[in-house]
Amino acid sequence: MLRNILFRGRAPQPISPAPPVSRPAARPPRRQRARHAVAASALAIVVAGLGLAVPASGAAGAAPADLAPADVERAKVAPAAHSPDIAPAAEAAPAAVSRLGTAGNKIVNAAGTPVQLRGVSVLAPRHNAECPECNPRPISDVIDMTVSDGWQSDVVRLPVTVWGSLSVEDNVAQYVDPYVQQAVDLGIYVIVDLHYVSDYGSSGVPQSTVSEFWDYVAPLYADVPNVIYEVFNEPVAPASWPTWKAYIQPVVDDIRAVAPDTLLLMGGPQWSTYVNQAAADPIAGNDIAYVYHLYPNQGDATAANLDAKFGNAAQQIPVILTEFGWNPPGEFSDPVVTQGTTSGWGIPLRQYLDARPHISWTAWIFDNYWKPQMFDHDWNLLGGEHQGAMIKAWLAEQPYASPCASHAAVGATAVASSSGSASSGAAKAVDGDCTNAGRWLSAAGDTTPTLTITLDAPTVVDQIDVYSGFVGGGSVNVLRDFAVEVHTSAGWQRAAVFDDNTSGLVSAPGPAAAVDQVRLVVTDPSNYDPDVARVFEVAVRAG
Repeated sequence: MLRNILFRGRAPQPISPAPPVSRPAARPPRRQRARHAVAASALAIVVAGLGLAVPASGAAGAAPADLAPADVERAKVAPAAHSPDIAPAAEAAPAAVSRLGTAGNKIVNAAGTPVQLRGVSVLAPRHNAECPECNPRPISDVIDMTVSDGWQSDVVRLPVTVWGSLSVEDNVAQYVDPYVQQAVDLGIYVIVDLHYVSDYGSSGVPQSTVSEFWDYVAPLYADVPNVIYEVFNEPVAPASWPTWKAYIQPVVDDIRAVAPDTLLLMGGPQWSTYVNQAAADPIAGNDIAYVYHLYPNQGDATAANLDAKFGNAAQQIPVILTEFGWNPPGEFSDPVVTQGTTSGWGIPLRQYLDARPHISWTAWIFDNYWKPQMFDHDWNLLGGEHQGAMIKAWLAEQPYASPCASHAAVGATAVASSSGSASSGAAKAVDGDCTNAGRWLSAAGDTTPTLTITLDAPTVVDQIDVYSGFVGGGSVNVLRDFAVEVHTSAGWQRAAVFDDNTSGLVSAPGPAAAVDQVRLVVTDPSNYDPDVARVFEVAVRAG
């Protein structure tokens, strides 16, 4: 069970005006953790003495919906260093975190100040070391990584899988409690995520099974402000909000009876995508934020698309993305849901969420195996069009340039057989912009569009990346069949051929010789009306 920790209080700040809070440059590494033997009743007295009362949802004094980013605190704390040379009773207590709740459409701290949680999900501990070709690490080491070496997570999401022979009590003792304790030691928040991906009710997970888990877990950490409960990760079907609400409301009521102040995160049907329905008919109860899960198969990360999916709802209810992620096609992405690029999907998503700090998030997944992972199998950080390096920079509030913004062909001379409009000329294919504003379109009726790029000087080329902007999950092939060709002193040669393409990014290898021209020959523009080739960028990577 949890070894209860004596908290050191943080004086509440006035609600208005909220002082700006800057993040530390980095968190110090965690030293040996110590367990403090403090009775739960004593802990409750300490917490109460800190004035950690949480305003009820929609209470008077709730923060306005149109807060600027500077008006929202990062939900961060600095961990206290532990020394193995000091007896536990004499050690400095870890830095306390503020109890979180909700007010209006915001997650707020105990003082009522809006906060934004930002962090990562780790692998469900029961599934560690399942990858035979991976270099496994203990989950405790992985959690330490999320707050060290430039990573600055405020919160770690801990998936809890419950299938198997273990009782709830044994499952929690082995795979939950040590990591909750670790989060307390680190001074960060931890989301205990009941990680079902399943139908619910008569055709899936019985309500009694969910209740059994929370009947045990909810009172266990009720007095620990670091802990947040995600009640059901991804209910799938029935795809009905009223059916889901009738199923989950009694569970929420039971949690509230024993954990009246713990922040609850509420998913919904269709893999936790029903926040619009939640905004129209919220779950009854205080301090509930609503979960949305977002991946590239749901479309481009444009404001119009994201507003319709969860952004408009977030103006009415608290919303948190507890899962999102992407990787380009290949071994680190699945073929349907997560295929996307940092240039075309990750950076626009970051811009959208940075402009809406009332929406909290945890990225999926801080791992070297489950997809879309942030590390390769040997724990090397995946960068470029993979998500790992950008998520790390984002957590540290550091800029991260699009990988298509700088390459050997930016600004080179480009000539196309046709262009769809005056605003989509051939130069757009080498302008370093992988968004809709930087795309070349062929003209309708051009059945074999050709784009030729002349480099400023012969260049040894490692690979040529072709960005079509396609994000997957639909039936439209926006750059269907094409070949990439390169010109050397020996003439033109074919580098690669792609048929029935449904990827936003494909790569062709460069030749051994220096290249002075690159050519894209499209043999089937799309299966779309109008039938045009859509190319966001042809990025020539120097060797």
